[in-house]
Amino acid sequence: MARRRLLVARLVPGLGVALVAASVFAGAVLAADHAVAISGFSFSPASVTVTTGDTVTWTNSDAQAHTATADDSSYDTGAITNGSSATVTFATAGTFAYHCSIHPQMTGTVTVQDAAAPTPTPAPTSPPAPGATPGPTTPPTDAAPGAESAPVSGSAIALVLVGGLWVLAFAIAIARRRAAPR
Repeated sequence: MARRRLLVARLVPGLGVALVAASVFAGAVLAADHAVAISGFSFSPASVTVTTGDTVTWTNSDAQAHTATADDSSYDTGAITNGSSATVTFATAGTFAYHCSIHPQMTGTVTVQDAAAPTPTPAPTSPPAPGATPGPTTPPTDAAPGAESAPVSGSAIALVLVGGLWVLAFAIAIARRRAAPR
């Protein structure tokens, strides 16, 4: 019994620290899956915007088979039968028009953006000439100069919550251990 307690006492904090660390860095490594429905001989949504590393999953609810075939031949799902799905992962930024090779009137577009591309800083400008009317100014914000905010995915939030629960569970276990009669 003592060995088990010792093992748990060493394992739980390690897992808690690992989960918290994973949750902190989750935003940089998690990819998202975007759904495109195939129904009524059309793709819905017809245009989808994703980030490099994300996947798009096409799900067919028509009785007839369909494909999602890139116009530039960079990907082809093959025939997707009724009730089936096919997934493509996009590793390169760009705009990819696609169609159903069985029903060419069915078209769509996947726009792939670079992941977390920083916004460029505008070049400094010269001060206005004496007597010139200054141009518009940028309204103030609450953000610190040079600070950038990144979108937070639902997966990252979930990992932070799970990490928090691990820390809470660990604290409760320590409190119970200290309170237990010896």
